[in-house]
Amino acid sequence: MKPKICLLLIFNCLIISAVAQNKTEKYLEDKYSWYASLNLGNAVGKYQKILKDANMNGTKGGIVVGGLMNPYKRSRASAVFYGAELGYQSNGQDEDFLSNALGEFYVANHSFWANGVARYRPILWSSKLNPYVDAFFGAKLIKTNVILQQSPDQSETLATINRIVPKYGAGVGLGIKLFGQMKNNYLDIGLYYQQADAKKIVKPNSIEINSSYLISYKQILTNTNQIVIKIGLTGFL
Repeated sequence: MKPKICLLLIFNCLIISAVAQNKTEKYLEDKYSWYASLNLGNAVGKYQKILKDANMNGTKGGIVVGGLMNPYKRSRASAVFYGAELGYQSNGQDEDFLSNALGEFYVANHSFWANGVARYRPILWSSKLNPYVDAFFGAKLIKTNVILQQSPDQSETLATINRIVPKYGAGVGLGIKLFGQMKNNYLDIGLYYQQADAKKIVKPNSIEINSSYLISYKQILTNTNQIVIKIGLTGFL
């Protein structure tokens, strides 16, 4: 099943489960909302095959933090909040690269991104279950670092290779209302599809370090698309 169709089916199920509750008249007329999530990314398509061939396939962990604003402030409730988010994901380490230089080396891969975000919540009251839809657009920095481990407490970065690509996508989620001192917060579980334009990136396991500590590598043209599970908190102010 295609990711977009899967997202639509999940969102329909969330809506049905949420509207089946008894409605209360306590509306979310908050001015701001914030969220922080654990990000669990899984490569799809060509990118998945590239990582699998390099024994780097699997779930990659990271974090996402964001802030959203009610466009009407507190004058009235809004189903749509707008804002931005920052994210980080570790993409693992190369397990097989060539080195003719003395010393211990490792190759670390990371992603950082900044997105503009729009979040739609169809239920405006403070429901026990609160579904939402996110759409986002931004840029992703794909970073590869070649590092010399000089001692257990000291290291030196020999090379940094950066690639910046446009990034966009959408996701659906469900907020579960908390209680007590956390009553203005929701535990969120979401499923997202992240699309990134094709770009030449460092091919996994292609780094070479010669005896003069000079770095060479191969490149491969690929997108870096992912299916992402997010687990975190959303709060309202």
